Amino acid sequence: MALPCDLIFDQILCRVPVKYLLRCRCVSKEWCSIIDSAAFINKHAKTIIESNAGSGIIITGSETLFLTDTESFYGDEDVVVTEIKDPLKTVFPGADFVGVANSLLCFCKNNWNDFLLYNPSTRKHRKVPSMGEFVLWFDMVNVSQCGFGYDHVNDDYKIVKVVDFCGLVVMVYSLRSNCWTQIHKVPDNIEIYPKSRKGMFASGALHWLAAKKMPASSFIILGFDLGFERFNEIPSPVARNGNFYIADGGSLCIVEQCTNSRTDVWLINNYGAENPWYKAFSVEQPGPLGSFRAFSPVVFSRSGKDVLLEVDSSKLVWV
Repeated sequence: MALPCDLIFDQILCRVPVKYLLRCRCVSKEWCSIIDSAAFINKHAKTIIESNAGSGIIITGSETLFLTDTESFYGDEDVVVTEIKDPLKTVFPGADFVGVANSLLCFCKNNWNDFLLYNPSTRKHRKVPSMGEFVLWFDMVNVSQCGFGYDHVNDDYKIVKVVDFCGLVVMVYSLRSNCWTQIHKVPDNIEIYPKSRKGMFASGALHWLAAKKMPASSFIILGFDLGFERFNEIPSPVARNGNFYIADGGSLCIVEQCTNSRTDVWLINNYGAENPWYKAFSVEQPGPLGSFRAFSPVVFSRSGKDVLLEVDSSKLVWV
């Protein structure tokens, strides 16, 4: 007895990882049409979020990007990693990776003024419209920041562009409305670090390493809530400028080089608390990683006791 189509799509396929959905599109024209529909894409994304299954991980290479899913790291079978080729090498060559939210990828180019959204499950893309006259403003500065994330309050995806042009200028793109708007209520006593170009998405907000101008060198994490489109400040766990990452599960993570031989990793324990950070672990060298220049957390194990590290942008190691 065949299963009803509604049951197949609403209860089964919406839980299938992205890499297998590409194969399912080849079953029939009906399956392809439904999987490509906006309704199914939204339902699939929400199901992934609610199940905490982990919708996707981007692994960077020297000149390429690779996409996999969290479940691949926990199974007994070999990890399946897919190189992202189109549309980056055809309609959007030379692009930089901005971020990923629910397996929807964001890229940018031309001084981070041109953006493209790409859905690897359907292999469809959308070029984001221009910011108009604001592009001229942004071209006047050498460094700008941007970020991409999911707005769960309004069921929307948003790109945020920030520059310091006689004060912070903030523009937000909404996928739902397909247009840019300017945020007028911005902090006036904060400087975002130039190297913190990509906003890290976690807990419904984008985050950058920053400092308060008064008192001098007061390190903070500057957050921008995508749902309510407002800024907030999170105290930094380190007294110096560390490296900033996002580990799988949406955890803010700071990697602090303490000495030539020891590196500490800090994680958010309770977002919004007065002292939200805790030291998750330290890595010594020489040690289990051998000699290395740098590493970044990629994903934590289900037990939370092990972490997968990308070491020197060339290998993945469980510790």
